[in-house]
Amino acid sequence: MEHDAMKRTLALAAALFASAAASAADRYLPGGNDDPNLRAAQYQNDENRYFSALTELLAVPRSNDKAADRYQWLLAENYLSFGMGQRAEPIYRELAISATDHLLLGQARLRLARFDYERGYYEQARSALLKMQEHLPKPLVDEWQDLSARVLMAQGRYNEAVAVLTSTDNASQQSPYTRYNLGVALINDGRVPQGRDVLDRIGRMRVETLDDLALRDKANLTLGWHFLHNQLGGSAKPIFGRVRSQGPYSNRALLGLGWAELSPQGTKQARATLADEELQGSPFTTFSTLGVLLRPGFLDRDIFKRAGMRDFKLDKLAKGEQDALKRALAAWVELINRDPMDPAVQEGWLAIPYSLDKLGAHAQALQFYEKAVDNLENNRKRADAAMTSIREGRMVETIVRRDIDAESGWEWKLKDLPDAPETYYLQNLLAEHRFQEALKNYRDVRMMQRNLDSWKARLDTMETAYKQPRPDVAPEILFRRATEDWTPSWTEPAMTLRADTALAAPGSYDAKAAPASPPAIELATGMPKRFDGDWEKIQSLKARQASLHALLETAANDQGKVLQTMAINELTGQKKQIEKYLVEARFALARLYDRQLKGELDDQH
Repeated sequence: MEHDAMKRTLALAAALFASAAASAADRYLPGGNDDPNLRAAQYQNDENRYFSALTELLAVPRSNDKAADRYQWLLAENYLSFGMGQRAEPIYRELAISATDHLLLGQARLRLARFDYERGYYEQARSALLKMQEHLPKPLVDEWQDLSARVLMAQGRYNEAVAVLTSTDNASQQSPYTRYNLGVALINDGRVPQGRDVLDRIGRMRVETLDDLALRDKANLTLGWHFLHNQLGGSAKPIFGRVRSQGPYSNRALLGLGWAELSPQGTKQARATLADEELQGSPFTTFSTLGVLLRPGFLDRDIFKRAGMRDFKLDKLAKGEQDALKRALAAWVELINRDPMDPAVQEGWLAIPYSLDKLGAHAQALQFYEKAVDNLENNRKRADAAMTSIREGRMVETIVRRDIDAESGWEWKLKDLPDAPETYYLQNLLAEHRFQEALKNYRDVRMMQRNLDSWKARLDTMETAYKQPRPDVAPEILFRRATEDWTPSWTEPAMTLRADTALAAPGSYDAKAAPASPPAIELATGMPKRFDGDWEKIQSLKARQASLHALLETAANDQGKVLQTMAINELTGQKKQIEKYLVEARFALARLYDRQLKGELDDQH
């Protein structure tokens, strides 16, 4: 008995809870925390599907209630993440009036400024950063400094960038990337010793990630070429030697390392001392850096044979100059065996014969100039083929094909490159913000086109189903339905008739007649102008889909032309450089052939 009572009690409690849950599910404030559209949009946002999140949010009825703040934040965030900063900005401006979370607001403003910076709107980005400076939350100071400095450096305002990065005593808290920007800004502002010191520290820092390794190589490459351009080859050599032998900056470092051996050595530069240097030791004693190419054992292994030349010795060349030539050749021989489409490798093809010719090894120089001409001619043909591929529109489609359905918008990143000839020539361009942002626009337009195509397929399916006649129903089923007793789901009003004995006799009623009913034509004006059934809605949506698809096709073509123009301009510049190298190589060959015919190429071995 007690068991049955307990079961009834539990059943009653479960029913009450279910009723309460159903009631809560049925009642919610549009735009509030329980709004199903808002919750779906939050899920889509967390999955980086910003386009779908926006469609959910735009389906929420507009409300000015305080409960809609979360809706407004989410709407602005998704607008910005999808690359629609012009829609996000006014929403953030309205939210700033009543916002209590200043850290959240500051982060949103920084994202908006970063959006403008990456799109190339430097004045808007700078203006946004200045407006938030006065009430900047302390946790955002480092990020604000870094972004402000990058904006100023993009505008060539290096003095102001240095002032921003040194305005507060937070050098130890700044990221290595910020310190690298400070070093570059100092050198460009004329404060060379301080800039060299900062870059030297970045070039010898401890690393924990692959990004840190790349930054350290970049700092060493920048500092090494700075020394080389200032005729300080002796200072440049150890800096280039720090760069990894395999990495994004290794080819340029190999080229610089060779030139540093043959350039004026200058005076030795004072090296900055790191606080933990004694504990750290030298991080460049492994076989992963370029410095190992110049170690004595490696140089003694017949560098001329590895360069494809027989060993030779110039009687008029001092031993120090011959050793420098060997060290330069060690770097350049390694370089010319790498990617032939890299401009640094192409310059290496000319650097070897140029140096040999200057040192009097004319026969060897002639041999390498001939190889250089063949390689450069092949590269020019590859560049022409790449330009043809770009003009035919294959390049852009190839790049975005794998992520065409992603909805990440502005947050989308190009993670790798397809195996196509044109992409090898455009690696530097592909890394620039101006190309990346244009590529994002193109990819988003294509994604929306595919979305419209899927809707067209659905509408076509609905239209086909609507056109099909209803299936035949057996007569007995129709008869049974017509004759069965059933109770309607609605309640009809009770109607009764009664006799009225007080009515006037016919002809004796002379009261004023009631006004006549309005004519039917006036009633007809309140009717809908056209029937709006399922078929009509399908046709209306199909017309809207076709119109939007045409607009997106135009936008995609225009954006594709922008990308093609940037790529063609980049390739044209590279092709001109190849042709310049070809002219130099052929001119040198003609001069050497002429001297050979005159019997003047008497290399001394």
